[in-house]
Amino acid sequence: MARTKPAARQTTGTRQRSEVLRIAPALTLAAAAEFAPAMAFVNPSVGYSDRRKSKPIGIAYVMAYLRSHGLESEGFDFGGALTEPELLAAEHRLDTYDIVGFSVYNESADNALSMAAWIKERNPTALIVMGGPHATAVADHLIAAHPQVDLVVRREGEEPMLEIARRVAARRPVTGVLGTTWREPNGEVASREDPPFIEDLDTLPFPDARFTSDSGYPTLSYFDDVSGRLKPALTVNTSRSCPYNCSFCGVLTIGRRYRTRSPGSVVEEIDYFRNRDGIPYQHIYFSDANFYVNPRRSLAVIEAIHAYDPAITVSFGTRVNQILRSEDVLARMKEIGLRFVELGIESASPAMLERLAKGVSPQVNVDAVRTLQRLGLEIVVDFIMFDPATTLADLRMNLAFLRRLGFYDYVPHEAIYTTLVLYQGTPIREFYERRHGRAFAPNELPDIVGLYENDDVAAVAAGMRWFRRTWQPAIDTALADGELCAEKWRSGGRTGDRLAQLQLDLVALRHVPYVFMQHLVEAAGDGRLALEEEYGAHLPSTGAPAAALTELLARVAELVGDEHFERDPSLLTRFA
Repeated sequence: MARTKPAARQTTGTRQRSEVLRIAPALTLAAAAEFAPAMAFVNPSVGYSDRRKSKPIGIAYVMAYLRSHGLESEGFDFGGALTEPELLAAEHRLDTYDIVGFSVYNESADNALSMAAWIKERNPTALIVMGGPHATAVADHLIAAHPQVDLVVRREGEEPMLEIARRVAARRPVTGVLGTTWREPNGEVASREDPPFIEDLDTLPFPDARFTSDSGYPTLSYFDDVSGRLKPALTVNTSRSCPYNCSFCGVLTIGRRYRTRSPGSVVEEIDYFRNRDGIPYQHIYFSDANFYVNPRRSLAVIEAIHAYDPAITVSFGTRVNQILRSEDVLARMKEIGLRFVELGIESASPAMLERLAKGVSPQVNVDAVRTLQRLGLEIVVDFIMFDPATTLADLRMNLAFLRRLGFYDYVPHEAIYTTLVLYQGTPIREFYERRHGRAFAPNELPDIVGLYENDDVAAVAAGMRWFRRTWQPAIDTALADGELCAEKWRSGGRTGDRLAQLQLDLVALRHVPYVFMQHLVEAAGDGRLALEEEYGAHLPSTGAPAAALTELLARVAELVGDEHFERDPSLLTRFA
């Protein structure tokens, strides 16, 4: 349910004020009484719901930065909304604001433009600003082709948005701000050069922003196997950008200038949100694009957190080659709270690793995984199973890698479903444009279903889409309920045949998606797999005793029976 706006926002005052703030074609403001512009920042829908949804940190930083300079704004997060964008804009009265800023990704571009058009139709004086990775990559196009867009803020948004808001408040032209693109009175597109990146991230306020969100946010938690406790968790970002050149990464559109925060600043943020929320957060998910660029600096951050509260555990994401640089640092991190590492493996195929510009060999992937396993650290796998040029040989190598390194029962099962996303502004998108002899439309997020170059791979990918749609939700539910039931029985001292059978069946369920994919690859290699066929014929019988998937799911449901427990969807990841 939408939050009710403050009373002042429900009067006609904003509309009346905007009546005299006519924005001329050159985006100048007519003389008017001094005022603080009413500002809204919107995270548009990406078109699907994500149970692991988190708050849009980029917008949160901009809103906090403006507030630190005396300018308030309201945040709207529709990232997981399935409602039509125009209906969302109407429900939340986005046409009553003087400035509406959109954080735009490739997936959300069409919804952002639809919302902007709806706002402009009802309030032509509203200043529509778009920013974010996609807007940065296609700034000229957004201004040239979409009259509802007034300004594009490229790269980092804090300083340009502050200048824009100040100019609106002072009735000054909003054209010519550093790092922006706009439309001249004659219709020409114009731009100012990018300002320097914000080098001292410690000068930024913490991303404290409240969002109106129809879909809400899941409770963020982490189950710590070491302590046996479910911990309240907090997401913290300690750096910006990444110095590497992975061809598929959207970070490249914003710029590769890597900058970090000091350990003290990170600890202060944790303490700030603990006090604000009244929650003693006990696990920190570092959301950096690459936390481990400088191992010693990363260690200093974790040591500072450990000194602040030794009970806090942490996790982060990084590249495989960095894991091999400093095993001693990782060992120390584990001693003081590191629990798992999200590892950008991507592929076990040399050809695909080259296309992705990873700069590593499959053996480096193996060595990195072995290092973390040797240290006893959990691993979250980032994998790209399919891209347009994938071959059956690539798929065989990927499955062999997952099986060899113990990921064949990895949960969640995302590794076997993930397809390459051709984000605007990335080298891999340009690679496939050249390879296929056509340019994708500026706001298009190409569906690689129509780009597969190997019919057998296309058939395997179609089979996996069918399985994910038809069976994966039931498997996820059975695993979550079954694992919680088994834990309840064990903690209560219950043993015996029912617990043993449940544990065997859960192991079998974890394997099913991987075994199914293996069957598809084998069938395709033998010429026995075609598009749009009955994929159910390739479902495995598994378990002890062996059973068809429908029977296996029914058996788990019967074993769990009427047990009652509260299931947190985030718990599923603890069984990885």
